[in-house]
Amino acid sequence: MILRRAERLIARELLVTQTAVTVVLLLVIIGGVLGRVLRDVAEGSIPVDFLPGMVAFGAFKGIVFLWPVALFLAFMLVLGRLQRDSELVALQASGMSFAAFYRALFWVAAPATLLLLVLMTLVVPRTEAQIDQLRDLAETRSDLVGITPGRFLRSRVGEQVFFAERLSEDREALLEVFIYREVDGEAQVTVAERAIPDPGAEGSGFLILENGYRHVGVPGEGSFRMLEFERLRTQITEPDAGAGRRSLNAMSTLQLWAERDRPDHRAELEWRIAMPLSILVLTLIALPLAQVPPRSGRYARIPAAIGVYVLYANFLILGQGQLADGRTPLALGLWWTHGLMLVFWLWLAWRKGMLGLGRGAGGGPRRVERDEVAS
Repeated sequence: MILRRAERLIARELLVTQTAVTVVLLLVIIGGVLGRVLRDVAEGSIPVDFLPGMVAFGAFKGIVFLWPVALFLAFMLVLGRLQRDSELVALQASGMSFAAFYRALFWVAAPATLLLLVLMTLVVPRTEAQIDQLRDLAETRSDLVGITPGRFLRSRVGEQVFFAERLSEDREALLEVFIYREVDGEAQVTVAERAIPDPGAEGSGFLILENGYRHVGVPGEGSFRMLEFERLRTQITEPDAGAGRRSLNAMSTLQLWAERDRPDHRAELEWRIAMPLSILVLTLIALPLAQVPPRSGRYARIPAAIGVYVLYANFLILGQGQLADGRTPLALGLWWTHGLMLVFWLWLAWRKGMLGLGRGAGGGPRRVERDEVAS
């Protein structure tokens, strides 16, 4: 009864620590996503009113992908504290087995795995589709959205080149505008102090130019005509109205399953399964990895834990790329990455005497030395 209560207390501490680590990671992710989206807004590639949605979707994706490492670090912090305070040794001496420690870990890890599986297979693809939809909508606004101040930009459709020196302070107009296009073999060069989207136009692609000149003629000939204007309404070539972008990440899991014989679809499908599975594998590794002398400190194994996760994540990324390119058999998929980490866990558990085989084995909790229980 006392040991069962100890399991619940450990699980509760794991849950609290995992929540704290997740919140810290979320703040870091939001900062990174916000900086990236603000750069896109400053360049004019994303409208400013899209900022909240892009940050929210990006932060959600980031925390989902980093959830396994948040849980892994939480396990290492809690087990490190138990080691530092000699509680882990005391519990082992009182008869708490490694299986009981694992039960406490999996009370937290198992629900997290199921929740992440739902998020990866159902929610994340819809989030990716929403991000694609927002970017498509940004591109259909007008070419004003796609112009980066200080850079020449060729229109997505047609022979047009745009240049604007800068955006106005309210970000609603372009200043010092240059537009070049070819019409019926003639070149049109238009310069204006200011350009704003035409609010009365049906659809996108219309600008109102203010205080400028238009030069029309054939390049190489001297007969150019010049038009001076205070306000000039001009049409910009419409963005491509074809099918919107459809990234592989935005495909539903059922669609990927139906086309699982294609290497790229199989790679994406197995990636969605690999993320939840990584929680279970990292949970197994956490207990033997945290086994250090009590005086080593709570954070003694954190660098090693980060190294293990980085290695695991890189194996998964490498495996996904190899599978998508067709260089890995479909039957092997990403399972080899989990297999390697399970072999690593078995080796750690053997070294710590957790398997009841060979080195340090005793068939149960390891023998507690006097200097380990000393405060």
